[in-house]
Amino acid sequence: MSFLNEVLSSAEKVELDETNKKVPELKSRTEIIKIEVIRYLENVYVKYSERPKQNRTLLTKALEIEEEVKTLKNNAEHAAKKELLNSQYELEKHITSLESINCELHMVLNLCHINESLINFTELFDSKMYLNLMKLICNLEKLVNNFPADEYIEVIDELKFIINTKENTLLNELKNVFTDNINISENEDEKSVVIKIKKDVNNLEQALFALYFKNSVVYPLHSFAKSLWNYIFVPVVDCTVKVNICEDDKYHILKVVTEDATKKSGYLKVFSNLKTVLEYLKKNCNVHINEELTSLGYIGSEIRDDLSELIIKNCLQNTIPSNAAELQKYKIVIEDTKSLEEVLRDCHIFTEDTTSIFEYANNVDILFINKKCNEYLVTSQNIMKKDLHDLVEIGTPYNPDNPLGCNIDEFLQCTVSKNTIELIQFTEKVIQQALTVSDVCGDRLFCTVQNIFRKYSSFVPEFHRKVLQTIPQQVALFHNNCFYITFKLTEWNKLYSPRMSAVLKTDNCGFKDEIFQLQKVAAETFTSYMEGQLKQLNEIMKKSGCDDHTLDNLKLVTEKGIRQQELLKTAWHKVLPYPTYNKALGLMLNSLCNSIITSIVKFEDISYDAAEQMVEIMKTIFIRGPKLFTNPKEISLYVSSWCKLNELNFVLGANLLDINDRWVDGKGALALQFKPVEIKQLITALFQNTDRKSALLAKIQG
Repeated sequence: MSFLNEVLSSAEKVELDETNKKVPELKSRTEIIKIEVIRYLENVYVKYSERPKQNRTLLTKALEIEEEVKTLKNNAEHAAKKELLNSQYELEKHITSLESINCELHMVLNLCHINESLINFTELFDSKMYLNLMKLICNLEKLVNNFPADEYIEVIDELKFIINTKENTLLNELKNVFTDNINISENEDEKSVVIKIKKDVNNLEQALFALYFKNSVVYPLHSFAKSLWNYIFVPVVDCTVKVNICEDDKYHILKVVTEDATKKSGYLKVFSNLKTVLEYLKKNCNVHINEELTSLGYIGSEIRDDLSELIIKNCLQNTIPSNAAELQKYKIVIEDTKSLEEVLRDCHIFTEDTTSIFEYANNVDILFINKKCNEYLVTSQNIMKKDLHDLVEIGTPYNPDNPLGCNIDEFLQCTVSKNTIELIQFTEKVIQQALTVSDVCGDRLFCTVQNIFRKYSSFVPEFHRKVLQTIPQQVALFHNNCFYITFKLTEWNKLYSPRMSAVLKTDNCGFKDEIFQLQKVAAETFTSYMEGQLKQLNEIMKKSGCDDHTLDNLKLVTEKGIRQQELLKTAWHKVLPYPTYNKALGLMLNSLCNSIITSIVKFEDISYDAAEQMVEIMKTIFIRGPKLFTNPKEISLYVSSWCKLNELNFVLGANLLDINDRWVDGKGALALQFKPVEIKQLITALFQNTDRKSALLAKIQG
């Protein structure tokens, strides 16, 4: 071995001997200092006797031991790296012991630091070093929370309590600093709100810095922002108020007096008052709460979105022009709004991402047309609410001699509600306006007209629901109204859609969907009412007793059934179009005729007197039935069973020879209306058994 190697090896052995000697000694000294620190802290915080000099002595001892541990640990690790095999195990054992000692020593040092900080708290508090105090509290909480849960239990619990008490003391102090500098109060008797801000707010900035450092929610400032919103900004926008600024020896004062809570000021007065409030706040309480954020910026974060919405909805919306002349002058409002927004941004109440009140006002064309469209929707709905029974006659008279000669571009003569004519005239003006404005506005206006007629098919049936369920005239009028609207919409598709398509650069400018929906609801409403009338007629006929093979009540119910239809005639004759009216009454009369025919044909035996009675009953129908129709001669066009009823009437008063002559071997008028089985049933019921009867029955095949 070279001399150099011998020297190095000898030095390493010396380091190892020193480590073996000092590790147990340091372990013992650490345990002693730990006991002393714990005993000291117990005396201070558990037994309530304060000894700050002793804490510093203990801290110095602990730091000296910490330095020795570091040196010894480095030497041991250096020796271990040289791979001294004989001493490897012992070195690793010492390194582990040193790490354990170092951990214990770290806890002891933390206890000393905590105590030292608590000693310094009072001095900092008296000096009003609020930010340093808050940093100190945060550091103490971090240190005390890092101790193992099962060590120093009594001392750590007491330290946590002391730290929490100190923190509450500081927070109360910071809150008091805020309220001492800024105060807002309400006087209900005077209907006023007063803000007082001290002229000297040096402590305020320190207090807000400290509060924001601890928690980004600065509760006193949050509460102040809420009060500003409720007692200042909302009344300024929503009420008639008076805003005054004054001062006394200590305070800058803002006073807001509500003069009329039910009436809003004009936008200029609102803007002026808002600027006064903002300038007062900026001048007197715009302090920093950290390096980047100011108190007004913080207040803005609490209220900016609501304030923007408040100004837009409760102030600027009222300035939107109602006519073209006002629209031309609106640039003044735009400039005033821009000026207010600049003040809001300068105060940091508004930021770049806040909904811009200036952009809202600058979109006046859209706002104007939106307002007009809303007005048009309201106006149209008010028209729809008007009574249906205010009538007006329209359309081209129907020519029954040439029913196919009516031009498809003509609307058949009928009666509609006056409000329907009013609605059509109103909406056509809106369409014509849509052709003279910008593309965007034209699109909105045209869509509004579409919406009006979509609304019609749902709103009118619901609003007039009661009369449409009970009064036949109203049902007919609604039917006509819908079809007249669809007639006009079809005209407008030809007249306006090409022009609208050119303006709006789209082919979807017609009223196809609206026409379909209106026709559907008109048909459903009228059909539903007709079904109710038919059901009522069937209920009447069930009371005739025909099903029981008696005729006692037949005359009475027939009279009642005819009277029901005569009431419908009174309601509908001058209302419905010629074909629609006759088809509707024809459907009702046909149901009555079928009911009588079916009942009589089922009888197994009909006496001569009964037959005469049946003829008398049907005479009522033959006399009054044709009068239900616009042209009585057209009854057979609309009542398919009319001829059959006439043939039945013939059979009831005829003899066998007359029946045979009218049957004509299944080719006569009687055969056109009755099946062989039906005519056989009638002959069997009416006539006694004779050879002539048997011969006639034999001739009728089927």
